Amino acid sequence: MPGRTVRRVVVLTPMMGGADGISEMTRQWVRVLESRVGCDVGTLEVWSLDDAGRPAGTAAATVFHTARGGRIRFASLAMQDGLGSAADTLVVVMHLHLLPVALPLVWRGAKLLPILMGIEAWTAPRPLERAALGRAWKVVAISAHTAARFRAANPSLAATPLAVCRPGTPSATQPALERFDGPYALIVGRMSSRERYKGHDLLIDVWPVVREAVPAARLVVAGEGDDASRLRVKAGEGIDFVGRVDEARLAALYRDATLFVMPSTDEGFGLVYLEAMRASTPCIAARGAAEEIITDGRDGVIVDAGDRDALVAALVQLFTDPQARARMAAAAVQRVNGEFGAVALDARVRRALELGEG
Repeated sequence: MPGRTVRRVVVLTPMMGGADGISEMTRQWVRVLESRVGCDVGTLEVWSLDDAGRPAGTAAATVFHTARGGRIRFASLAMQDGLGSAADTLVVVMHLHLLPVALPLVWRGAKLLPILMGIEAWTAPRPLERAALGRAWKVVAISAHTAARFRAANPSLAATPLAVCRPGTPSATQPALERFDGPYALIVGRMSSRERYKGHDLLIDVWPVVREAVPAARLVVAGEGDDASRLRVKAGEGIDFVGRVDEARLAALYRDATLFVMPSTDEGFGLVYLEAMRASTPCIAARGAAEEIITDGRDGVIVDAGDRDALVAALVQLFTDPQARARMAAAAVQRVNGEFGAVALDARVRRALELGEG
């Protein structure tokens, strides 16, 4: 790509208009690409598997196709693209499971750029995914942690160029007017029986100990999933489940929380930490990708997920030490606005795509 305009960029995504992390990442990359149309990029297309329609805010010049959940319809988009050369096309794939759909374009000469989002990249890929990865121009991971896990799981792909491009902070939403009284710790995330690594069980287990030191401390759990009913039954006093909330209410929960805590052991990155830090709410997280967001002791606290005593100590400290909270909150906002703001994100994406500066 260096030194010439790409005639076309095609972005393949599971969804662009959702509330999940992949949708947010898609929106971030598309916004940067839209800003380069007419400069380094000729035309931009988005191929979505699950969107019901064109997401709000998509530039008028961006060509948008959606299969509305139809996997055969989605796969057919590449077949409908024709049989001619695609040598001046770049295909950005936002999830490894979509790589087979990109293969017809790759066979016609397109450059392939897969994005490694998290746990799906930490195991050996399926045969067609491996075939695509072997022909990738380069691979981009959303964190150094994810890149390392991918390398460890795929030694046969050691020669594939791999870059790290961390996400930016999601677009801000005006918080709801309602106030949430503290003191409370907040955790936000899907409660899935396949994603128990996020730390809900651990927090429920230690909460009685936290309340021995801070009797008024509450844990507010935002989100839903197939594991939510089990967790509700398990939870004791001082734990409130608020379910899935809209963006305005979520922004208010971040704003009013005493602290944010998610001791996840297998996070690919962790956009929720950025959302909390932007709201001046210090975070507690486990070692891993979160260490690329949070500087331990400066703008949050990092603990070993298996060390329950350390987790309890961090929770009690932030509940009871307003000066430490204020210091970390100020540092968190500064870090988010600088390293994870729009300008920094734009520069990172352009470097990954090898687009021109400015």
